[in-house]
Amino acid sequence: MIHETAKVGKGTKIEDTAVIQENCEIGENCFIGHYVVMRPNTKIGDDTVIGHLTVFEGDCSVGSKCLIHAQCHITKGAVIEDLVFIAPMFCGCNDNYMVHNRRHIKPFIVNGYTVKRAARIGAGVMVLPGVTIGENSVVGVGSVVTRNVMPGTVFYGSPGRIKGLVDKIEHL
Repeated sequence: MIHETAKVGKGTKIEDTAVIQENCEIGENCFIGHYVVMRPNTKIGDDTVIGHLTVFEGDCSVGSKCLIHAQCHITKGAVIEDLVFIAPMFCGCNDNYMVHNRRHIKPFIVNGYTVKRAARIGAGVMVLPGVTIGENSVVGVGSVVTRNVMPGTVFYGSPGRIKGLVDKIEHL
């Protein structure tokens, strides 16, 4: 289902089971897989591939020439820049306090994360609210990212730590 207010660029293929809600924008020459859900105000750049069963909670953006694999969860407030690779089972978080049904105590304030240009993120990574993953960095499989990842670094673990540098030949 594609909402009438959604904008879809030329050459983009969207599988029949995807749900694209109000005011979403998808660039040219993209692929949107089966059972993808894009809640209102999700923005996707050109030449980007979104894998099956990925959910965008709305009010988030993904740049051009990205690959976001299957079963990823992209929360409100997330900013994913160009040339980013995200492996399956990624989970981003945007809430410093679990205020479900307690908004009378503390309001929900979106605290999105940012994935900078050409970063690569392994399978099963969890990113906490407000974190920035630096340009050309690599985050290893299963890592829990509790703090910012410096540009051009190799970062992994639970909690994650800088373990080295990305070879300059791999920088985009």
